[in-house]
Amino acid sequence: MAGTPTPPTSRGRPDVEAARALYSRHADDYDLLTHWAAEDRARVVNLLDLQPGDAVVDVGCGTGLCFAEILDRIGPTGRLVGVEPSVDMLGRAGERVARAGWRNVDLRLGLAEERLRADDTFDAALFCFTHDVLRSRPALETVVSSLRPGGRVAAVGPMWAPWWAPAMNLLVWYVTSDYVTTFDGFSEPWSHLQALVPGLEVERHALSGEYFAWGRT
Repeated sequence: MAGTPTPPTSRGRPDVEAARALYSRHADDYDLLTHWAAEDRARVVNLLDLQPGDAVVDVGCGTGLCFAEILDRIGPTGRLVGVEPSVDMLGRAGERVARAGWRNVDLRLGLAEERLRADDTFDAALFCFTHDVLRSRPALETVVSSLRPGGRVAAVGPMWAPWWAPAMNLLVWYVTSDYVTTFDGFSEPWSHLQALVPGLEVERHALSGEYFAWGRT
């Protein structure tokens, strides 16, 4: 059994080992517990404007909940790489791929900055509810550098509601605290990505504690 995860802090870098412990504990029921986000997943994939034959990297792919949406768009001539640091979550993703019979999915265990290769080239990168990844400059720099000129990025995730909505922020904390290891940058989780993708568009749903961000390199 995994050890007790370290509680998230408001400052500091993401804790990879704590994240692995969190997701090891959640892997079996993750799909059920996050079913409420299905529409958000569909929308963030749609923001990538994928085309048949595209190569896509799903960063922090988890159990592969976005795979079907991506593969419906890129088709059998496209390529999907899923990168995930939790062996338990990636195991569920592998089961999903096997059940569906997808032959153009490459699953890689580890961090993006470790598992993306120098010869990897992508048309699009997805960050779906991956706050810890978005607060890691090494991960983002590796992913963005792997995109072709004009490559697309899209992200969705939680954020703090305005200061005058403390009840909503309490709910945001309650829902997300078991899925992140840091609340660093939680007012603008996209800030590191925006520094690497000039012109990144951000749509804030402040009162519901959520955002969408998308753009081109």
